[in-house]
Amino acid sequence: MRKIFIFLTVLLWLLLDQTLLPFLSVYESSGSLLFTFMGLFMLMTDEQDAFYIGLITGVMQDLFFPYVFGLNALLNVLLFLILSKIGLTLKEGKKTVPVFSVSIAQGVKTLIMILTLWIFGIKGNYYALLIMPLYTAVLGILLYHPCVSYSRIPIVKKEWRF
Repeated sequence: MRKIFIFLTVLLWLLLDQTLLPFLSVYESSGSLLFTFMGLFMLMTDEQDAFYIGLITGVMQDLFFPYVFGLNALLNVLLFLILSKIGLTLKEGKKTVPVFSVSIAQGVKTLIMILTLWIFGIKGNYYALLIMPLYTAVLGILLYHPCVSYSRIPIVKKEWRF
């Protein structure tokens, strides 16, 4: 039931990503509500969830990325695993480090995607290297408290059992 609820949340953020954020783009670059929210959520979960959610979110983003299928999935899994490792060392209640971590992860993802497209001879939006991390930081500030509230929902919360 927990994984189904998280999957429905991923679908909701993907829907908002594809319908709302293109209207709020800056230099044809728009942030990702899905990556930002789930990146913040990864700071509060374990590696098993990071792998599962990274794979699902990456495949969902790859459906709308026409050039290199699988790149979003690979990058999301790797970055979400790193974020979940970082999350083990963080104290709850501090907003700066989680938002900064997710912004850096988005910057790394954007850099790798632009370099991969460049290798294949596809021209990317180089302004995105500056805009995406800043956009993600703004989204992270706005989504941090909803993400903390989401992680405390009894269905989503992962209880440790003996």
